[in-house]
Amino acid sequence: MNILGFFQRLGRALQLPIAVLPVAALLLRFGQPDLLNVAFIAQAGGAIFDNLALIFAIGVASSWSKTAQVRRRWRVRVGYFVLTKAMVTINPEINMGVLAGIITGLVWWRSL
Repeated sequence: MNILGFFQRLGRALQLPIAVLPVAALLLRFGQPDLLNVAFIAQAGGAIFDNLALIFAIGVASSWSKTAQVRRRWRVRVGYFVLTKAMVTINPEINMGVLAGIITGLVWWRSL
């Protein structure tokens, strides 16, 4: 692979994580006190920004993989971050644990 091919492939790999950023920004903005004042929406957007490095790492690694199944797995991780952060905002004493993983997995499975 030449240098141009490498950078083209890297650019395609970065498109997937970058596509999440506008959604995260909208969630974060809509949840602010001067707009809708809904804390769990703001925390859902914040969860994406809090785990941004991990989202880029997973997105780039999965984009370079050969199978489509691996490329889709990063969406589950983002969904898990959003779900757990939003639920803690609604009730700080709640510990979703494995239930959050099951719910996220079922939502991902049904969306295929």
